[in-house]
Amino acid sequence: MDKEFIISYLKTRNYWWQTREVSAADKGIVRHEYLEKIREIEKLERIVCLSGIRRSGKTTILYQCIDHLLKNADAEPQKIVYAKVDDLLGKIDSIHDILNIYHELTGINPVEENVYILLDEIHVQKEWQLQLKYYLDAHAKCRFVVSGSSKTLLYKDASESLAGRIRFIDVFPLTFKEFLEFNGITLPKETIQVSIDNFKQIESAYFAVVTQKQRLSYLLNQYFDIGGYPEWFKIKDMEQWRRVLVDDYFSLILFRDIVSVFRVKDPLLLEKLVRDIAVFSTNRFSYKGLSERLGMDRETLKLYLYYLRSSMLISIADVYTYAKKAVEKREKKLYFCEEGLRRALTLDRDDGKSAKNVVAWHLIKRGYRSKVFFEPYYWKNKHEVDFIYDDSELVLPVEVKYREHPVSADTRGLIEFMHTFNLNQGIIVTKDMLKKEIIAGKEIIFIPLWLFLPLL
Repeated sequence: MDKEFIISYLKTRNYWWQTREVSAADKGIVRHEYLEKIREIEKLERIVCLSGIRRSGKTTILYQCIDHLLKNADAEPQKIVYAKVDDLLGKIDSIHDILNIYHELTGINPVEENVYILLDEIHVQKEWQLQLKYYLDAHAKCRFVVSGSSKTLLYKDASESLAGRIRFIDVFPLTFKEFLEFNGITLPKETIQVSIDNFKQIESAYFAVVTQKQRLSYLLNQYFDIGGYPEWFKIKDMEQWRRVLVDDYFSLILFRDIVSVFRVKDPLLLEKLVRDIAVFSTNRFSYKGLSERLGMDRETLKLYLYYLRSSMLISIADVYTYAKKAVEKREKKLYFCEEGLRRALTLDRDDGKSAKNVVAWHLIKRGYRSKVFFEPYYWKNKHEVDFIYDDSELVLPVEVKYREHPVSADTRGLIEFMHTFNLNQGIIVTKDMLKKEIIAGKEIIFIPLWLFLPLL
């Protein structure tokens, strides 16, 4: 343990001990959805864990949490402690070192006093879950809010030691609605808590925002290119941004959060796989075909896909069916996590593909509100449906036809799926069309993408 380094680090990083406020640069633009979730979980006296892909905004949300505590919880500045654990690798032996030195430095005992401990990138510390469990077992008064970049690894580590004592919040890059907010656009109340299977509510939302349609469409096209990483709003230069995405973000995610954490034996093969997925995102694949194309054995492919999914870099959709045993042999669909990064890696500017990828990730994020491990699906029989949304309360087929005038043939997959599973509603996401049609006794809602995304 390097005691002097830790003392200096805590004094420097926890500058609000003196200033009594969080700097505007650290605080950024508030993401209210996540702060509200943190406050709800904190009332239950659980450890709060933010999990999500690197640079999705977890650190900024932690700073926003600190700002909220300073302003609204009457917390003493010195009783709010922040540390980025990967800054301390090689300097500490365990989380206990941070709390013990904090105690010596401030005279405040976190076991006996209401101290908030915020630990960023905690997954890099071995046996972190056992170290936090120590404080829970000791009935310590301190509260923990932590973050990590590997969702599956965090769950695996915490599944036994912290079962029932930790709650996870999935943090995604900016949704399109948040992207609008970061651009100074606040949507009217008619767009809040809209049921995406209720045409009257959707129509009401449409008329509430239609005067801003051109602005929303412009920002949607920009969103395709930029993506949802919040740091864009500090850079705001497209050429520089693409370099940042590829040289910084992609390298950090791949080599720091996946290769080093999972000890990948062939990093170059993993990188080749990721770049291939970026090109073929939203397409169907089989393990056999993908392994042959990349020249890798099937078991290695499955293992690498598991690593990529656990780090929230990709998502994989199975065919929607009641016969779960048959799913393994059917083709699957791949979705790349973040459209701006995907475009930067591929230079692919196909708006139709971008629309499908963005819709998929917005629906996946919505699904995580209901299920800890939400599973995306698609449908393929005689016809195909891009996405089947199933959160136990709602099953809804969603087809993306990003053009001005979808045709009747575009509804065939929806109709087939709805008849097969005895459902009455389906959605076609369009470029600019809003209407409802009854086709073959089934209700089809056509909704423009610039409206659909903010409603999710």
